[in-house]
Formats: sequence, structure tokens, C-alpha cells
Amino acid sequence: MMTKTIKISKNTHDALFELASKKDTFNDVITRLIKYYKENEEFTDEEAEFYNNEIENFEKGNLNNVSEITLEELDERISLLEQEIKHEL
Repeated sequence: MMTKTIKISKNTHDALFELASKKDTFNDVITRLIKYYKENEEFTDEEAEFYNNEIENFEKGNLNNVSEITLEELDERISLLEQEIKHEL
């Protein structure tokens, strides 16, 4: 395998290090990130249509599918999603 050297910032290095297990190389981590990105980068046509319809409904004042949450609940949901994403990688 031919290798290349790339320059990354210390912050990027630290972030990659956090995503790596003890046996992982940075190449392993980057490969997983690329795979995850490719698998999750776009909505399906059906998902895009659904979200566009929901946005249109919201903009028209139709709040039937809208629920209110606190900032604490939002923070908790974001934390759970971040954990899920890190676990999938």
C-alpha cells in the first residue's frame, strides 16, 4: 500500500485520537468516518419529500406535528445522538 503524508491541525489530531480505539490507526478512523459519511450523507427521495412537506406546513402555520421541548431536553437528545454516532463509528 502506498502511503501519503497529510497535514492536520492539533484539534483534528485530537478529535481523531478520541474516535480511535487502542488498536486503531488514524487510517482506520478516517476510513470509518468516510464510510459513515457516504452511508448517511443524503436523505432518500422519500425522506427529502417528507421533510420538505413538514417545513412547508410549518411555514404555513400548521403546527400539528410540532412539539415543544425544553433546552435541557434538547441537550439530552443531542448528547444521546452524539453517543450513538460515536458508537457507530
